[in-house]
Amino acid sequence: MLKDNVLSILESERSRAVSGQVLADRFGVSRNAIWKAINQLKEEGHIIISDGNRGYRLDETSDILSEAGIRRFLTEDMDVEIGVYDSVDSTNNVAKRRLAEGNTGSLLVVADSQTGGRGRLGHTFYSPEHSGLYLTYSTELAQPIYQPERITLASAVSVVQTLQPLLREPLKLKWVNDIFYCGKKVCGILSEGVTDLETGLIQHVTIGIGINIRPMEFPAELSDIAGSLMLEAPTRNEIAGRLASRLYDLCQNPSSDDYLEEYLSYSRDPDQVRDALRKIREV
Repeated sequence: MLKDNVLSILESERSRAVSGQVLADRFGVSRNAIWKAINQLKEEGHIIISDGNRGYRLDETSDILSEAGIRRFLTEDMDVEIGVYDSVDSTNNVAKRRLAEGNTGSLLVVADSQTGGRGRLGHTFYSPEHSGLYLTYSTELAQPIYQPERITLASAVSVVQTLQPLLREPLKLKWVNDIFYCGKKVCGILSEGVTDLETGLIQHVTIGIGINIRPMEFPAELSDIAGSLMLEAPTRNEIAGRLASRLYDLCQNPSSDDYLEEYLSYSRDPDQVRDALRKIREV
């Protein structure tokens, strides 16, 4: 659609205005068609500034999730289909339904909210709109592995690598899939895999991650344990793109012990983790 093409250009040029005539020439349409596309984007919530004769500029604070915004921050050689949704039951469920339909290629599912966000052991993950980032990366592993724990541990490290440069206080990992900031849980990870029944090797993984990014109010039963990173910048698109790129990297080498050592360095209970990692290495 024209509005999506226009958004892609505005995302790539966030720091400067793009004239309506340049956009019209680029897509072979009239200035009026560009104006209508801009208004459609504004109705969807994108903050677009009209800079007089200079054209249109996507404001730095605009934080609507979009495929164009995410692709801007992906690794160049990353071949992945992206689905962005206002609301889903669970991003992992969406990815698994696609897999059941025969889509075995790499897929990134991103949602503004979830009605049935899931964690390990049947726990739920509170997923309100506009304040968190809920994504699932589903792909075949470059090297099949035996131990599913490695994927969860490496995913947790990928989250910390992505977020820590943005924060003043250190993130801490709680075995095995929870991430804490200033004493409260701000992120959960749910990794699921498809195993070859003959070899026992995990060949395809679905990595679901929920992060509380913006200021948010929690239900009373969560207020003492759940927290937020309280970030105002960067955009969720940037965080999603950079995190997905790290998940792509780990799936190229899922058996690397480097992730295990880094997980230990972030752990809030090193003694417990050191013993668990020893058992993983022995397999």
